[in-house]
Amino acid sequence: MKFSAQISQAIDHCLTDEIPFVAFAMPGEAEVCFRASLPDGQFRSPAFRDKESDSFFINFFDNDEPYTAGVSFDMTEEEVNNFHDPTYHARIFGDSIRPRVSSTFRASYHEAFSAVKPRLKKDGGKVVLSRLRSLFTKKTPRLIAEEYFALTDSTFRYLCFTPETGVWLGSTPEVLLESDRATGLIRTMSLAGTRPVDESGDWDEKNIREQAIVTDYICHTLRNAGLEVEIRPLTERRFLNIKHLCTPIDARGDVSIPELMSALSPTPAVAGYPRERAIGEIGRVETHRRHCYGGYVGVRIGGDYHAFVNLRCAFMAPVTLSGTKGWLGNLYAGGGIIAASQEDAEWLETESKTRVLASVFLGENGHEGEEGSRLTRSSVSFLSDLPPSGHDDGQPVNSAGI
Repeated sequence: MKFSAQISQAIDHCLTDEIPFVAFAMPGEAEVCFRASLPDGQFRSPAFRDKESDSFFINFFDNDEPYTAGVSFDMTEEEVNNFHDPTYHARIFGDSIRPRVSSTFRASYHEAFSAVKPRLKKDGGKVVLSRLRSLFTKKTPRLIAEEYFALTDSTFRYLCFTPETGVWLGSTPEVLLESDRATGLIRTMSLAGTRPVDESGDWDEKNIREQAIVTDYICHTLRNAGLEVEIRPLTERRFLNIKHLCTPIDARGDVSIPELMSALSPTPAVAGYPRERAIGEIGRVETHRRHCYGGYVGVRIGGDYHAFVNLRCAFMAPVTLSGTKGWLGNLYAGGGIIAASQEDAEWLETESKTRVLASVFLGENGHEGEEGSRLTRSSVSFLSDLPPSGHDDGQPVNSAGI
């Protein structure tokens, strides 16, 4: 998918001058929409400056604050390309959160899996363990987005920058919530369970159980909000090389959509169940921060919300690798761990989920931050140098990490 010349120029302008922006495409649509807005006096970019304006929003995993970052639809690509303000001071990439330099090692994943499995066998429930792949590429975020958008046209696709989040791109098949103000209809889905797209026959008990946990949680949350709930028939939903079990869910009633999004997110599909216990375990055993992975992204247009779980995504920052300019990207993927889960199968599932985006990133000249690779703390420099004992994602350095 080739972006228009105007949108391409606007994206490059925003990345150079660090102007909050989004380029997005709705599921099944080829048209890419671009919008931008200047940050406020505190150099923040709030998604919802009022109750009615159109906007893009992106939220962190397990964010319990009312504030949501995003982009108000203030400026088109033409307006951005004509924007020249010598008083506008770009300073974000040096100060904001940074991607992690090294990928999650296999040994780290083993330690995390081994830490949660005994408790799951004893008490039941589910914990979603994630990992990240840290990749260096000479491609710009715009070029990566063009290629990735073209491969995943049935999903919600976006490339964005805000001061709070940094640069993110993603292509997510999972609807968190879509609302239609005219009819009062709210649509969501329970998406869980994963297997290769070419695998046929009955789904195994592990995947069926994992998906049922998510369905039960979503329906319980909707009913607690006073909504009438209709569960539609179970289907399969394909995403490139894998497919998931999917239960579409409809609801009706009077409710605050932002409050409902916060109540639903993060669902057990990306956190686990019971949710608060699973989130606590994730914080203890994962060696990276998720940032916006597993949170939600979307748009509000004409008063209607289109929110999606932030999956198949990457967090990016400009760096140099041994003197070569490029971008560092953290690609995230997770899998639901229950008592019946097998570690090797779960690791391979995360490989499958990152394979397509990783191939777009790496091309012929990319590098991955694994043991023995060129991508190390000493070889990578961010726009502003890290202090010698600094942490590139806010996490303490440990034997499994950087």
